[in-house]
Amino acid sequence: MKMKLGFIGCGGFASGNHIPNAAANPNFELAAFCDLSETHLQQLADTYHPGYVTTDMDRLFADPAIETIICATKPDFRLPVMRKAVETGKHLFVEKPLCYSQDEVEEMVRLMNGSQVKFMVGFNRPYSPLMQDLKPLFQKFRSGNTTIIYRIIGEARLWPKHHYDAVVHDKESTIIHEITHIFNLINWLTDMTPFRVYTAGCGNMDNIITLNYPDDTTAVIIAGDNSTAGFPKERIEIDTNFSVLTGDEFVELNVYGHDGTRITRTYDYKMAGQTLNTSISEAATNAWNWRQSITEEEKARGYYYERQVKVDKGHYNELEKFRQWIRNDEPSQTDVIQGAVANLTAWRAIESWEKKAPVEMDFSYLNAL
Repeated sequence: MKMKLGFIGCGGFASGNHIPNAAANPNFELAAFCDLSETHLQQLADTYHPGYVTTDMDRLFADPAIETIICATKPDFRLPVMRKAVETGKHLFVEKPLCYSQDEVEEMVRLMNGSQVKFMVGFNRPYSPLMQDLKPLFQKFRSGNTTIIYRIIGEARLWPKHHYDAVVHDKESTIIHEITHIFNLINWLTDMTPFRVYTAGCGNMDNIITLNYPDDTTAVIIAGDNSTAGFPKERIEIDTNFSVLTGDEFVELNVYGHDGTRITRTYDYKMAGQTLNTSISEAATNAWNWRQSITEEEKARGYYYERQVKVDKGHYNELEKFRQWIRNDEPSQTDVIQGAVANLTAWRAIESWEKKAPVEMDFSYLNAL
């Protein structure tokens, strides 16, 4: 039986990722869209033909046919949605980060820890095909001192104006907006949580963040928005046990093992609706060509999903995994604790930048809330 989904918050990210991914999955039915913009709702209705559209989220929570809610509102309106989901027994997927306020984190953890509903935070990268292949290879070669280097540097001037203004002018932190993704990914890869963080850089954007983990593992995240979208945004390099594992932009995986193992794998990506599978070098050329073709209208909208080089970061797979956990009554692997740890790490990273000193961390209390 298909799982009927209700979407709350249908802006650019949901419209560019979650809604089309759910529409492409034969296991889902798009039951309802809820957003504050009636014009946008009508556009979505004309494209996807859901059961109904509404500006009233209570209608979705009162609908007995809707089993699961996908929430992509702004982070300052996640807690009210979580409360409603628990009250009505709806399973809930919430985009990252959990929230903007440290005061809300513990309440969110208590709320979901005491609930029977399934809950997932939208940290998609562990569900990408490349990372699904990388983790078991890392586990195979991992031994002794391990260094993980993660580069995630984009181009801020291509953001939607409201997001650009919030980060550049109002100094909202990309460590919370974006780097929570990478905190979660490295925690997932290592099966650990960090105990110390140190941040150097510009504060709200363009930083180098060092995480210390148990078992002699150190992660360095080079995060920024002063690059060009014509160059691949993300790269991971893992050095362990005299072996090297790399992943470039979710397109190419390489392993150089101490035992002579040599692996290269490439992964599908899309460009203007066409599916491609190439080396990272060719994917980079495609990204450069796309960057040069961006129109002034696209820049004004800050919306590029239809034409850009779109790599598989796991957005489709994460929703399908969530569906499987619900159907099989299994625990979510990206639950409220994982979301809280990522958020709290972000705030401690900001604290470290402010103090210009490392900050110690301990998340063991979260399970007891």
